Amino acid sequence: MTESSGSAMPHRLIVSQLNPWVVLMLCLALAACSHWRDSYFDDGVGVLTQSDIKGKLGKPHIVKDPLLSDTTTWTYRFAMSESELDPSGVKALGKQAGSLMGGAQGGPREKVYCFMYVLTFDKEGILRHWERELCQIPQPPDPFQRGLSG
Repeated sequence: MTESSGSAMPHRLIVSQLNPWVVLMLCLALAACSHWRDSYFDDGVGVLTQSDIKGKLGKPHIVKDPLLSDTTTWTYRFAMSESELDPSGVKALGKQAGSLMGGAQGGPREKVYCFMYVLTFDKEGILRHWERELCQIPQPPDPFQRGLSG
């Protein structure tokens, strides 16, 4: 009996030390997942042309082509839901698990975010740089900040 309990102890020690590493690796793997557009642009820097991108995404929403510059900037705007931003499907799995366990069926709706992809091309029309930014949404004025004396 003492031999089997003695050999079980090192096994538990290894498992307890392994758990934090497994959790860390899973977190890193999930963080590495990104939206397909991000991967498309990452892989396309120095390769993709304006016509390639226009064929994939359509006409850009904003084009800046200054006369005195060798670069052109295109801006695309996209609305993306939380599930689109979570390609690993972790949030969807959580919702499914909640519904299986008797959770509320009509939970809150997914948040939708507006993103701008700002693409910079050289004079030959090759993608040289890109950025993803949150759209700037103007805030309405706060009626409580105004004075009451008209």
